Amino acid sequence: MATANTLNSFGYLLQEAKRLLSRRFEEKASHYGLTSSQWRAIAQLSRTDGLTQVALANYLEIEPMTVCRLVDRLEARGFIQRIPDPADRRAKLVWLTEKSRSMMDIVREIAVEVYSEAFDGFTDAERQALVEGLQRISANLDEKALKDKAFSEQEPA
Repeated sequence: MATANTLNSFGYLLQEAKRLLSRRFEEKASHYGLTSSQWRAIAQLSRTDGLTQVALANYLEIEPMTVCRLVDRLEARGFIQRIPDPADRRAKLVWLTEKSRSMMDIVREIAVEVYSEAFDGFTDAERQALVEGLQRISANLDEKALKDKAFSEQEPA
């Protein structure tokens, strides 16, 4: 397998593209006063509303204490609400408010603008190939992680 210099490596380029996409999104959405992390939390809740903070942290792949501060800020601004979990009186479920639901179309429009900028100069075939390649990479890595987890769960302690 060939090795690449760090600045041209796949992982670096992928991370750099993610960083630039996030920064561009924040620039375009700045007048709404939300960070990309807050938008990500709102977007996740729009797909699976009523999560515990721990579940939200898992989906976002960030620490529960970080999610706690994120949720505190979103709740203070009226974007989410916490409701006691009927199944666990220690936990609270995080739900979107109408204020954040009404912004989802705006979020999608901004995302489309940013993706359009990112894919400037790509043919439809190039864009499709890149998206399909990234989907395949994700599926490959998910499959490997599941196999590794299943294998490690079978090993004696």
